[in-house]
Amino acid sequence: MADKKSDTKSEDMDDTPVPDPIDDEVRAELALIYTKANDALLFVKAQQWWTVGSTLAVFMGLFVIAKLVGAKAGYISALTGLIILMTCACVFMLVIYQFWQHNELARIQAVAGHFSATFQKIQSIKSPTEGNFHRYTLLAFMIVLVILGAVITYLGLDQLPRWPR
Repeated sequence: MADKKSDTKSEDMDDTPVPDPIDDEVRAELALIYTKANDALLFVKAQQWWTVGSTLAVFMGLFVIAKLVGAKAGYISALTGLIILMTCACVFMLVIYQFWQHNELARIQAVAGHFSATFQKIQSIKSPTEGNFHRYTLLAFMIVLVILGAVITYLGLDQLPRWPR
């Protein structure tokens, strides 16, 4: 009887969730899902930064082209419209990539619940709230960076001499 009470106390003190035992085939499948979700998450993060960088490079290219060809007023107006369209498209893509990241993180968390308590303890070092704060702070930074690039390009185009005046 005393043994049962001490067993109960040790279970109450240990708040670590113990996953159900799984066979090797299921463990291999879960590891594959975890790896693929991790790879997809890294891919999406890289795509976000690539989208920001390439959008800013296109803005710079538009400005250089307008300066080299001695743009007319109509051409500059068309470039301004293109800049607005590209900024909206870039922000939209960044948000889509953010949703994709959220889905991959949900897959990772679902799979991680089936791994060992040690794995779960290591994975919980960074809280989900902290991770979300970092993710959305970076998203806001990316969006502000693209908008700032668009504004600078617009102001640069506005300074160009227009022919005919």
